[in-house]
Amino acid sequence: MGKRKKLFQKERNIEYHYIVSREQPFSYVAEAFQKALVNIEFANVDGNLKVLQLTSSLAGAGKTTFISNMAFLLAKKNKKVVILDLDLRKPKVHRIFQTPNEKGLTDYLSGNLSYEKLVRQDKSTGIDYIPTGGATSAVVNLLEAQKLKDLIAKLKGLYDYVLVDSPPVIAVSDALYISKLVDGVIFVVSQYEAKRSIINEAIQTLRQNNVNIIGTIFTQVNVRDSELYTYAYSYEYGYLNPKNKD
Repeated sequence: MGKRKKLFQKERNIEYHYIVSREQPFSYVAEAFQKALVNIEFANVDGNLKVLQLTSSLAGAGKTTFISNMAFLLAKKNKKVVILDLDLRKPKVHRIFQTPNEKGLTDYLSGNLSYEKLVRQDKSTGIDYIPTGGATSAVVNLLEAQKLKDLIAKLKGLYDYVLVDSPPVIAVSDALYISKLVDGVIFVVSQYEAKRSIINEAIQTLRQNNVNIIGTIFTQVNVRDSELYTYAYSYEYGYLNPKNKD
């Protein structure tokens, strides 16, 4: 148990700006991300899945790290991609780009920021992103706002992919509200998830709300006897369609 606690602690203290697909493009981890991207594009062969939500059962599963690497790899393939941070309670997307979490989505939705100033671009990666902006206590109201629906529709028309970082399913109801705004959900599972029952509960909750789960990402896989062991985790992609499971 002590080992698992240590691993979770490292995940929480992770340097989000370190995009391993950029820094170590020939590493085992980068290759795992490449395989994940191939599977996502295969699932999206008809081009109907443009707005993708990343969620998990609990915090610390590696959603934000996965999003940053997917965005980087998509941008390298000349795809126009934007990351939208809808984790309004514990935002992390701004950490990827090492910028203050100021003047973002909440400011736009409240009418205090124009669209032109809402979307930022990271020059080093070519990735567009939208931070959450100022903290708010009216999270559900914002997630149900027509202005947010209109924004996502606009982004969908301008970008090849809109990658949405969202809270875990078990912690709060936010992920379910967000799932109504997206084309598909990718469910992230850490190898060191505390209990299988919690994972099953989260997936069942998504199914009961008719969420389109397009696949599952397995993260924080131990890579012993490799050059990546210093990171304590790796990332594996496992594609499965929950609709085909009992």
